[in-house]
Amino acid sequence: MMRKGWVVVLTLLVLVGCEKPKPAEEAHEICVTSQIPSRSIIEGEEGLREHEIKLFGSYTLDGYAARLFDAERLYYNTELPGWDYDNTQYWISKALYHFCAVCPYVAPCTFSDIGEVSIAGYEGSTGGPDLLYASTKRNLAENEDFSTVLLQFNHACAAIQFNLINASNATVTDVRNIRLVGLHNRGDLTFNTEGLVSWVLDSSTVSSTASSQPFGGTCILPNGGLSVNLNVKHSLYDNGAILVLPQTIYKTPVTLHLEYIKEGDAEYAIRDIELGMLGGATPTEWKSGEKYEYNMTITDNTITTEVRVVDWIDHYVDL
Repeated sequence: MMRKGWVVVLTLLVLVGCEKPKPAEEAHEICVTSQIPSRSIIEGEEGLREHEIKLFGSYTLDGYAARLFDAERLYYNTELPGWDYDNTQYWISKALYHFCAVCPYVAPCTFSDIGEVSIAGYEGSTGGPDLLYASTKRNLAENEDFSTVLLQFNHACAAIQFNLINASNATVTDVRNIRLVGLHNRGDLTFNTEGLVSWVLDSSTVSSTASSQPFGGTCILPNGGLSVNLNVKHSLYDNGAILVLPQTIYKTPVTLHLEYIKEGDAEYAIRDIELGMLGGATPTEWKSGEKYEYNMTITDNTITTEVRVVDWIDHYVDL
């Protein structure tokens, strides 16, 4: 089993038989607003409303501990307008609060009694929305702050993008059988109310499988991966990004398998490019929240690769 990251235990004290604390005399509803990073695959207000948010929350006061939100669905209420939920909760004076959230709402996750959110068996490269997580706390004993809770989301995954550029004297007429080999594509994510994150990756990797299927200009990742359209008859810039789990890519290693044919050639050129062994300042691992752009230039006799870290989107988008 490949393991990376760390686990921090947050203890919530429980005093059996204590009377449940009551909301402040002037009840203040707990309201939530959120923001995602500028480099998110989830883009635009309509997409954010479509995916929604799963909210967890708890509080402690004088030895009493309780959950407020347990997989509560945050949805966009056009009448407010703003983000809303059905199980209305109110602030309790002097309590210590912890909030965690996951987007999209459909992501299968649980919230433990020690303040950890776990997502088991998450698969990357599925073509779905970006996996985002957020956590925050508020201590009302230090400041009776009943204002809206801001959840600042972070990326749980990394993103990669492949751009093919034809710089040969002949036209590249077809590209097929593009796949990543040696990729850890499944793992368990845990994060706590202090914001610390741990990925435990499945020990299995995506294997190389021979296929006679004519992909013809489409990049198809294994295990239901996201299709990336490739038209390599001219310089290509494709905006499709592929989500991958954070991992070291030179120890496995992760290899890009590429087959292409140029006009006048009798057979396809086959290239297996080890992405963690490209030399220079090439990243040797994929990190959460980073996007890696691989520019692959096909010349007459070979293919060269350059990689750089780029922004996913150039602006912030509020949930």
